[in-house]
Amino acid sequence: MFAGIRSRALVTTAALALACGGLLAPATAHADTSLLSCTGTQTVTYDPPLTDTAKSTKVTITEVYTSCKDTAGITSGKGTLQLTETASCTSLNNPLGTQDQPTYQWNNDKKSTVLFKVTSVDRLGNGTSQVTAAGTVTDGFGKGSAATRTVTLPDLSLTACEGKGVPGQSGPATLTFA
Repeated sequence: MFAGIRSRALVTTAALALACGGLLAPATAHADTSLLSCTGTQTVTYDPPLTDTAKSTKVTITEVYTSCKDTAGITSGKGTLQLTETASCTSLNNPLGTQDQPTYQWNNDKKSTVLFKVTSVDRLGNGTSQVTAAGTVTDGFGKGSAATRTVTLPDLSLTACEGKGVPGQSGPATLTFA
């Protein structure tokens, strides 16, 4: 998100996967204690495109964070993850428990590797799915910190799945280290 793919896309994934200010918690009177807080976008591509038939699919998950606040001069960053899985449009419905391990490259040349596990999948009324993953920074900036990623991606089009297939998905993502 892809029970495996969807979560990586939505989580990493984006797997499936894949955040905007509207997904962040409302501001409070308390000081922000996060080591890092970012908003951006997760994009997941499928090669070949996903259809109703399960087949080996190369999945590329890219997270681009353009607005970060931290304690070390990080203002932006990018994470990429590639994998090959047997997947179809219908295998992306429940990525709970799926793990992925992206490495993020930050604008100040620091890196962070995070091991995530999908902890919740919420189907929203507007035709999107919000996937939350929690984990730990295993290497680099923030090592040992708790990490949370939330990605909102559109549900897959059944018409596209029956036709030429779904080549990818994209949606807002948030990432925090605390």
